[in-house]
Amino acid sequence: MDEKKSNFALYLAGGVIGAVIGVVAAMLVEKSAKLEGSDPHITGKKLSKLGFGAVSALWSLIEPGKGLSK
Repeated sequence: MDEKKSNFALYLAGGVIGAVIGVVAAMLVEKSAKLEGSDPHITGKKLSKLGFGAVSALWSLIEPGKGLSK
């Protein structure tokens, strides 16, 4: 039971940290567009690059095949 509580806290902290990073990223995109003098326009291509980059970064952190169960 204690392990479930610690996992819940870990997931909650990860979710909050992820949300904060997302908000900061959105603010940076908006600020950079304002500095360029244009509207903050995000295309599907930019979103897909961002998504694949995030998945790639997470995948490299996880290192598939190397878990705690070793």
